[in-house]
Amino acid sequence: MLQYAVIGVGTLGKALINRLMGKPSVEVLAIDNDINEIEAIKNNVTQAIRLDSTQKEALESIEINKFDAVIVTIGEDMMTSILTSLILKELNVKNIIARYSDEKHKAILSMIGVTHLVSPEESMGIHIAEQLEVGDSLLLYDLTEYHSIVEFPVHSGLAGKNLKELDLRKKYKINVVAIKKEAISILGEKKITVDCTPDPDESLIEGDILVIAGHDKDIEKLNKRMSE
Repeated sequence: MLQYAVIGVGTLGKALINRLMGKPSVEVLAIDNDINEIEAIKNNVTQAIRLDSTQKEALESIEINKFDAVIVTIGEDMMTSILTSLILKELNVKNIIARYSDEKHKAILSMIGVTHLVSPEESMGIHIAEQLEVGDSLLLYDLTEYHSIVEFPVHSGLAGKNLKELDLRKKYKINVVAIKKEAISILGEKKITVDCTPDPDESLIEGDILVIAGHDKDIEKLNKRMSE
C-alpha cells in the first residue's frame, strides 16, 4: 500500500487527491490549516487533518517521514510553501514534490534541495504533472485513468540480464519504451542518453533506467516483484 500526503487542499490539491484516490493500493492524507477545506475534502480521502505545516513538531507528530511521497501544492503563499518544504527536508522525507508559483519560488525550492518541482502551467492542466515515486519507479505521465508511463531504475537484481530474459511484455503486460543511460562526454561531463530502440540481447547495467508503459496494476505488480 502506497501512502501519500498532500499539503494544501486548494484547487490543485483537490484535483490531485481525486486522481490519487482513483489508483489501486493508494492511501492519501490531506493536510491543510483551513478547517473548512478539511471538512470539504474529508469524505473523498483516506484521512484529512487540520495542521499547520510550518510547525515542525506538528509534522513530526504524524510521522510525515514515513510517507512514500509528500506533495506540497501550496502555490500563492510562497513563504508557507518554502517553510513547509524546508521542514520536510529537515525531517528526512524521502520524496518531496512541490508546486512553485514563479521562477523566484522555483529557485528557492531548488536551493532547499527539492528536486521534484511542478510548474503552475503543468499543475493546472487536466494531466497534473505527476512526479510521484511508485515503489522503485518514478511516474512520468498518465496515459489514461489506469495506464501510465514510468521510469524504472535497474538495480543490482536486474543488472546483467537483458530484455529478452526479463520478457516484461509476456510476464507483466508491460512494454519497454526506451532505456536511459548515463554516459561521459569527451569533456568528462556526465550526460544522459536515451535509446528508443534498445537491443533485447544487450545486458542491463545497474543505474540504467527503463522507461516502461502499462496498466497501473501491472506496474504495481512489477514493483512488488522487483522489491522482494
